[in-house]
Amino acid sequence: MMRMNGLSRAALSAAFLQTCVFAAPASAADTPRDAQVLQEIIVTATKREEKLQDVPVAISAITAEDIQTRGFTNYADYLNTVPGVFFEDGGPGVSQIRIRGISGSEGGLPSTTATYFGETVTSVLTNFGGKPNLRLVDIDRVEVLRGPQGTLFGASALAGVVRILPAAPDASGFEAHVGARGFTTAHSSDASYHVEGTVNIPLITDRLALRVVGYQDEIAGYIDNKFAGQPSVDYGAALGLPDGLLVTPAVPAFTRKDINSEDTWGVRAALGWQVTDALKIDLTHATQDVTLNSEPFTMPDFGEYEQSRALDYFEEGGAGERLEINTIVAKYDWDAVSLTSASNWSKMTRFTNQDITYLAEGSFGAPIPWPLRDRSVGKLFTQELRLQSLGDGPFQWLAGLFYLKQTADFSQFVPDYSCPTCLPEVLAGQDFAADAPMARFSEEEQRAAFAQVSYTFASQWTVGVGARYLEDDLTSLTPASDGFLIGGAQPGAPDQEGSSSEFNPSAYLRYEPAEDLTLYLQAGRGFRSGVVNQRLPDACQAAAAAVGAGAFTDPDTLWNYELGVKSQFADGRLGLNAAVYRQDWEGVQLGVALPCGFSVLANAGDVTNDGVELEMVAQAGDAWRFNFAASYTQAEFERVEPGTIYSKGERLPDAPEKNGSVGAQYSFVMGPEWSGYVRADYVYVGELRLKFGVDEVLSQESFNTANLRIAFQREDLSIELFGRNLADERGVIDTGQPSLGAKETLIRPREVGVELRYGFQ
Repeated sequence: MMRMNGLSRAALSAAFLQTCVFAAPASAADTPRDAQVLQEIIVTATKREEKLQDVPVAISAITAEDIQTRGFTNYADYLNTVPGVFFEDGGPGVSQIRIRGISGSEGGLPSTTATYFGETVTSVLTNFGGKPNLRLVDIDRVEVLRGPQGTLFGASALAGVVRILPAAPDASGFEAHVGARGFTTAHSSDASYHVEGTVNIPLITDRLALRVVGYQDEIAGYIDNKFAGQPSVDYGAALGLPDGLLVTPAVPAFTRKDINSEDTWGVRAALGWQVTDALKIDLTHATQDVTLNSEPFTMPDFGEYEQSRALDYFEEGGAGERLEINTIVAKYDWDAVSLTSASNWSKMTRFTNQDITYLAEGSFGAPIPWPLRDRSVGKLFTQELRLQSLGDGPFQWLAGLFYLKQTADFSQFVPDYSCPTCLPEVLAGQDFAADAPMARFSEEEQRAAFAQVSYTFASQWTVGVGARYLEDDLTSLTPASDGFLIGGAQPGAPDQEGSSSEFNPSAYLRYEPAEDLTLYLQAGRGFRSGVVNQRLPDACQAAAAAVGAGAFTDPDTLWNYELGVKSQFADGRLGLNAAVYRQDWEGVQLGVALPCGFSVLANAGDVTNDGVELEMVAQAGDAWRFNFAASYTQAEFERVEPGTIYSKGERLPDAPEKNGSVGAQYSFVMGPEWSGYVRADYVYVGELRLKFGVDEVLSQESFNTANLRIAFQREDLSIELFGRNLADERGVIDTGQPSLGAKETLIRPREVGVELRYGFQ
């Protein structure tokens, strides 16, 4: 971790506190009229440009202004401020987004939430199921669609969609900006920094432009690994083995501080070409690389921000991911019709190094420092063609074709360098050699057609219907596996295959009795792709058949019924949006543990989910702006098959029932060139339930965070002081299985820092 010697906690804290004294109120004469009303937000959630307040879907939008004034940098900053959304930041490869309580966190499952970067789907399956946490650098807006979006976004949009829309190249003029951010973190001896730069270059005025973005983060860790040491022990006699066959290595006492540091870099280049007045072509490349330098959990038995693991003596744990995106979007407009082609090639490379010493200790009574290394490479190609109507007529339509092909190459192995005598063939009773991988290759191919039409009548009423038909083929191959403790599939084992077809309809009725009031009733069906199960050892086949698990797990589906209102009052200074919904989730894909030690996925339950969401934003006078969001969801199992750990009437785990946020911003001016604002935000994430076994249930406590931001700005320069999690709340976002040792993943502790931005044209 790079240290920033010139940036001390004392200096940052003093600057932060002193600035609070000099904030002066703005007068009405200094504030333009358009600052006194709410900003009109245009979104493309329905594959066409519409006002957010007109879209008959529960949608939240985070604008470029929100990103700057609220200090949003990634998913962890903004998703928990959206009603009905919970982000579990477990680090590269394992972070999860849960919308309206709909979760599916079992390893290897497709996601319940689709994520997009522009036209590119980034929720690529790589046997981890996690979401790439893209940094919000030079982003135009983020759209969060709640509820299934199966008609327009297809598989994995079962719970909703999160879309990050980057700023587009601008051929009208040159612009550039640079930014830097430094901050300290409580419980850490290191400082953190972020640098970024953007340049927009018109190559042909009003026709061709290039936009290039780059950024780098070094984020300090705050967890210390304090290991008391352990002697070398020969466990052979206790297990009836010859002396010297099972000898755990001696590990001296050691301390490693701030082990969970994180390094990120990213680049993006976009070329926008207005070939003719009718034809536009956009090319985009983006890469983001994230490395987490150790496992990011604490062991509360050893301390609030500490862990105790011998494996770090031999190697650092951690995780990493690299996402590469290449996109070509071409759009041609006729007088009444538009044709769009979106082609995408992307690749996700991920790794995790996990400490599974607990498994060796549980199996052999020996604390052997075993690492488990997971590696996966996911490759994705998608092609979408859309033909849609233009103009403002009462009849609007859209039709399209979609193709997807993705592959996932997954391997898993246990290096034996820390204990060369601990994993010979005789110990596991099988042909198992150290460093031998368990490998798996999977392939998916989708073909879909979709359409949506709407008709406005009597000037105030609009009815819309849509549908998507999809065919999905999946193949999984386990070409070689020497097993792990239990005999696995043999080399040359045949492929496991599965296929499915889904028809997903949707419909809505929208009523606009006034210009600033929209009421809607909406129903839609979403689905998640089926899954090819891993090939099980022969010893597991009978147990799998007993719970109805076969080679292929069918898609699960979700119907959403929603009533919503979107409104503005007080001459556009108060906005209020609300929605109530009922969801029926059928054939839920659940993990079923087998007596042989493996687990399988099965369509093992049904869930009902009822909820309510509320969003409010208000401009009070010339200087004050307020926002509020809250949600409540109640998801319960309506049906459960034997063999799972759940029961009928039980609450769905892994997501909070309640969340909320509130914010206030006060704007001021300081003469003819300088202005600024003070902003405070509070975020609440409710208690959630975790379940690891029939009798192993855990309640994870609620937490809240308070943030403060003070900015001084002129046309080309911004100086911002900020504090995040000011109360230093120890919020737990994930908890490990207690019977395997208490482990907790936390939100980041208090951070205090300064940010500078400079722009020029």
